[in-house]
Amino acid sequence: MLDFLKQAYMPDMNFPIRTINVDTCSRCGRCYESCPSGGFTWTKGEIPTPVGFGGFKEACINCHNCIAVCPTGAMGVTGNFSIPKGRYKSFLTRTVAPPNPFGAKETPEYSDIEKDLTEVERLIYSRRSNRLFKKEAPTRDVINRILEAGRFAPSAGNCQPYHFMVITDQAVIRELETRSMTVLRLIKNVYLSKNGKRKLWKNIFVSVSSYLMVNKFDPRPITAMEKADRNKGEIYFNAPVVILILKNKHGISNPDLDAGICVQNMVLAAHSLGLGSCIVSLPMVPLSYPIMAGFRKKIGIKYPFEAVTSVALGFPKGKIDGIVARDTPPTTWIE
Repeated sequence: MLDFLKQAYMPDMNFPIRTINVDTCSRCGRCYESCPSGGFTWTKGEIPTPVGFGGFKEACINCHNCIAVCPTGAMGVTGNFSIPKGRYKSFLTRTVAPPNPFGAKETPEYSDIEKDLTEVERLIYSRRSNRLFKKEAPTRDVINRILEAGRFAPSAGNCQPYHFMVITDQAVIRELETRSMTVLRLIKNVYLSKNGKRKLWKNIFVSVSSYLMVNKFDPRPITAMEKADRNKGEIYFNAPVVILILKNKHGISNPDLDAGICVQNMVLAAHSLGLGSCIVSLPMVPLSYPIMAGFRKKIGIKYPFEAVTSVALGFPKGKIDGIVARDTPPTTWIE
């Protein structure tokens, strides 16, 4: 039990190895700008450098977005992210591979199987979370198509326990970011260590907190909070549209699950329409706290509704979607 608690705060972590081909790198900085964990340093005109911070040897969650956005194919990522033991032990198989829907013994090149896939499968495999947006906002008609895709998602008892809030007012989006960062900044400052050492009081605090709220103290979201803070608190990447997805707390069975299914419909529809999207949940916990009661009232969040997640939406700046490798969860066949 003691070892279990010791590995709750800043657990031992294995990181993938990121490489950059200096001969083909265009020095555009897109990997730096789009990395969700702030895992690169970059100066305009220079080659980005993979980094870690605050006790993280590397700031990389193995999402491969840097590969997807690189215009010259200069980025490389090998290996995987894993936590070998403790509270946040990884249970993935550590098989990082491109799509293999037909179960071939050796993972094929995607180009060899693309023709055999349905349009929906191609969209699922190629969609990437977008963090580089143009200023131009999609029209109300296009946004409505995305909301309709969410409305037609399956839900328990067909109760559709959602409330969509579409925010295009940049001042309101900025206020949501600023107020949320007040809480998120405190959390990540408590967690991170300037010299990379585990301080006893932090170990105790995070260990106890993780026991009470296991989903909130995984180390990976901490890096996203740090990146947002460095980016002047910009959580939504300057997206022209933010859609909040609220759940009806009285919804049948599991309204959180229903909201998740709904959001998946929405982002797939968005990418099929040529838009980019990113599901963003960092502000949701602060939004539920008393400190943001005034903001909730301002934008009209009323009981029994509560924010579950949100979507940053807009036109992607350059190519974002693409095929990447992903780790593999265990599968059990009972036949």
